[in-house]
Formats: sequence, structure tokens, C-alpha cells
Amino acid sequence: MLTSKRIKILVVDDDEDDYFIISDYINEIDKNKFVIDWCNSYQSAVEKFKAKAYDIYFVDYRLGNETGLELLKEAVNLECEDPIILLTGKGNKVIDIEAMKSGATDYLIKSELNAEKLERCMRYSLDRAAYLKTIRESEKRLKTFFRNGPNAIIVINEDEEILEWNPQAEVIFGFTEAEVHGKLLSETIIPLQYRQAHKKGMTRFLGTGVGPFLNKTIEVTALHKNGHEFYVSMSISNVKIQSDWLFIAFLSDITERKRTEDALIHKEAELLQARLLEEKKNEFLSIASHELKTPLTTLKAYASMALAFSEHQGPDMMRDYLFKIDQYCNKLTFLINELLDVSKIHAGRLILNHTEVDTDQFLPDVLNSMQQITQTHRIVLEQNHPAKVHMDPLRLEQVITNIIGNAAKYSPGQEKIIVNSVRNCDEIVMSFRDFGIGIPEEKLEKIFDRFYRVDEESNKFSGLGIGLFVSSEIVKQHGGKIWATVNDDGGSTFYFTLPAVDRN
Repeated sequence: MLTSKRIKILVVDDDEDDYFIISDYINEIDKNKFVIDWCNSYQSAVEKFKAKAYDIYFVDYRLGNETGLELLKEAVNLECEDPIILLTGKGNKVIDIEAMKSGATDYLIKSELNAEKLERCMRYSLDRAAYLKTIRESEKRLKTFFRNGPNAIIVINEDEEILEWNPQAEVIFGFTEAEVHGKLLSETIIPLQYRQAHKKGMTRFLGTGVGPFLNKTIEVTALHKNGHEFYVSMSISNVKIQSDWLFIAFLSDITERKRTEDALIHKEAELLQARLLEEKKNEFLSIASHELKTPLTTLKAYASMALAFSEHQGPDMMRDYLFKIDQYCNKLTFLINELLDVSKIHAGRLILNHTEVDTDQFLPDVLNSMQQITQTHRIVLEQNHPAKVHMDPLRLEQVITNIIGNAAKYSPGQEKIIVNSVRNCDEIVMSFRDFGIGIPEEKLEKIFDRFYRVDEESNKFSGLGIGLFVSSEIVKQHGGKIWATVNDDGGSTFYFTLPAVDRN
């Protein structure tokens, strides 16, 4: 590539006649295109190479006590990137090969020189130098990116051996390049649980050419030198050089991003939970207003009737009205006590008064009391194993009353509720089975949540949706568990356990 600018040429030859001959040939090509200088010693030539002021160099093989080959090597050490052409008096294949190995662009025999040969040689040498310069600049940019890029860059061969490991990889993974060079990737940064899958994937690619993760960005966990795992974003490219595959991985540490994402997800979950709780609270307030208003309205009606009829009706009619008033006062008291219990549980102030109780005596007493106020169902106690339990009798009676009350309420038209109390190792298991409408299986876990009511049935039956929540908390504070199941033949069964004092 002979450019439009004037090309500066240095002839290094200790024979001035040879310099003039070469100059004449060059001027035949185009005397206005070249600037030709002469240097006749090895040392002065070294200084010229240091200055890097020329576009092309012609160096004679014989330079006094030194040779052109020695000067070639000196020029290479000085990082001379411009073309150097070695001149010799006669052809010598050994010198020719040595010259090319030492960095010469071409090799010319003086006795065979002419303008045409020189022009062709210079054109080839300058084109080659320009091409090599482009490659060097590209390599320099690539090395700069490799060394200073924001991502970790790792290059491995098809045997998984690490060939390249840039400084950012050292920062992210903790290993220096010297520590990992030549080692297997699967034994350095791949967590133990993924190593087998990695090897299978490599074997599959080498056998089929298919790699599901190639040329895609994925998020995986990686292993740090100190042993902890962390999240990285990774993309892998592959290139085949001759018959061997190379794999280039670009990785970045996304630990902070993952933490931020997790924090946002957690915050969104909290906001959603708060919103749902607020909705449930609003729904509860609406239901509570209705539930409290109904007995108050009824109370007011019976009280008005009692006042109106007090002067004209007999004591039996008055007694019936007063009995109704007492019933609805009890219902109001029950509802208000449930609200107070929720408040105590929420504040962590639900106090239990424990005492040692024989469950085989306690349970029948509670069921008898319940039977007196449950006119629609028979409460049948099938099994009643003896056990001593450390508990608060009033609170456990509250739990049983709530469960049986629900069983009766949600099984209209049925005749009985079956109760069992069975010893199971170091605990007593009480169960209460009804034959009513049942509970959707997917909602069994939710029925013990605060304010929860099964949507499909919430408008058909009264209640605040807090009785099972309170019962659950009471059982838990006794060290027991509570749950419900769906019966195959309809209805549901509620269970709770209590740890026995008289352990087997």
C-alpha cells in the first residue's frame, strides 16, 4: 500500500555504493514519493530504530562486526512495528529463514534487485505492516477490554481447563489467575450440587453440538474461594479454533440486585398482607356491627314488650320475655368476649390459668353443658380415654364450645355430632365430627386465620369469623395442635391435641 504521503525510508548499509544503487531504484519508482536516508553503522542504526521515524527499513546482512540479523533482533526488542527488509549479497536459504524468524518482512538479494522488484517488495511490506498494525490495535483493544472490563471473563477449553481469567474474575470469585490457570472450572467456581449437571452438559454439547445455555443470559449460583455461594448473571459463547472448542463466559455478581429484588418482594408481600388485613378488618367491622346490632334490636323489642305488657299480662308471659332478654344478653356477652380475646392475643396478653385436669371427667361435663343449650343435635361421646392434662379448664371449655357450636350451626337438618377423646402416646387427641356442609379442601388451612370466613357460606350463617382463630391460639398456648379434615361422606371433623402430664 503506497500511500499519497511521502514514505520515509532508511537504508542501513556500510557500503555507500550499495546505498546509491538502492536509492536509484527507489527513485525510478517515483522520486517525489520517497524520502531516503542512509545509516552506515550498527550503533547509529540502533538510535534510528529508537526514534521510530521511518516507514520502512532496508538492512544489509553485513554491518562490520555485527550482522543485520542482530540488528533485526534489536529492533524487535525496541518494539519496532514498521517493516524491515533484509539485504544480502547472495542467496542463502539458512539466512533467509533466520531473517524471517527474527522479524524481517522480506528478504532480497542485492544482485537481483531492480525497481520493479523493490516496488513490489515495498508495497507488500507496507500492506502487511498496515494489516499487522490493525490486528495489533484490535488485540490491544481486546486486551484492554479483557483486563479492564466490568465483567468477569473466563475462557475454558473443551476439557474444562481454565485458560484465561481476568482481574474482575479475581475480584468476584477471590481466586488469582495463577491459582486457577489450568484447573477444571467445575472444581473451582461451580457449586458441588451442579457439577455433575455441568459435566453432562459439556459431554452433550461435544457429542451433539447442542448447548441449551449457550448465547443466553442466565442467573445461577457460583462458588467463591471462601466457600460461600452467591448469584451471578452469566452468558456463554463458544468458538471453534481448528478442531478444538473454546468457551468464553461473561459473568457479573448480582448479589446486591438479588437482595434488592428480595427486599422489594418482601415489601410488596407486606403491603399486600396489610391491604388484605385492612379489607378483612373492614369486612369484620361490618359483620360485627350487624352481629351486635341484631341482639340489641331484639333486646330492645322484648324489653319494650315487657314494659307494655307488664300491667296487663300475667307473670308467665313476663318470664318468657325476660328469658329471651337473658339469652340475647348472653349472646352479646359471648361476642364481646371474643372481641376482647382477639385484642388480648394481638397484644400478647392472653393469660392462661393452668391446673391439672382429668380429661375423662372434664370432657363429659363440658358436653353435658353444651347439650343443654344445643336443642337441634345430639352430642354423642364415643370414646373417652383417661389422661391428665395441665390446662386452663375455662379456656379449653371455650374451645370445645366454639367447635361444637360451629358443628351445629353448619349442619342444619342433621341429628348428631360425634365426639372422641383418644390417647395417642404422650398426648390426648380430641375430635368433633359433624355431617354438615363441609369445608372446601383448599380452605382448610385458612379457617384458623383471624377474621376468615368461607366466602361461599359467609352470608348464610352468623358469626364474626374469629372463634376458630381464638380457639387455635388457646390450643397453641397449651402446647397442642389444631386442624380440620373433610369427611368422605360429608361434613368435617375438627381435631386438637393436648400434651398429657401422665406421659407413657
